Amino acid sequence: MSPGRQRPSVVEKCPAATTARSRQSPRILVVDIHPPHWDNTCHKLCEALENVFSLACSLTGSPRIPSFSLYVVQNQQECLLPFVALKGGFPRLQSCFAELGALPKEGVFQPKEEAVVQAVLDGLQQFKQYTGQGMAGACLNSSSVEVRSGKFIITFKLL
Repeated sequence: MSPGRQRPSVVEKCPAATTARSRQSPRILVVDIHPPHWDNTCHKLCEALENVFSLACSLTGSPRIPSFSLYVVQNQQECLLPFVALKGGFPRLQSCFAELGALPKEGVFQPKEEAVVQAVLDGLQQFKQYTGQGMAGACLNSSSVEVRSGKFIITFKLL
């Protein structure tokens, strides 16, 4: 390369990568808090979520995760956090993670697989509403969601 010529930047080399990042879909996390596992993972999960989102909210440029929603499953599902934008949304995320950590760690819960499925379906409905309103103009031809657990796999295709 000649001394007067500069190297092309990553954006110049891969403009599609920048465009793809700006069209990232919102993310939904479904947390199953049935005992005995919740007692062992609660503190670590809440701390990890707070650390990851502290970093994600402070990054400059277009976000890899534009918005985030959190569902909790016990006997039934509950949306602890409807979609919130990461940019400027850390205080709201932080209070949600504190609420998640304060949920009962022990007790009598009847595990219901239907509650996880219902949380995913509610999340998909919220996603459709959000993408119809909050992401107008975004190019979302189709999206898919796959949920895996030890017992079942659910795949949805949104068109």
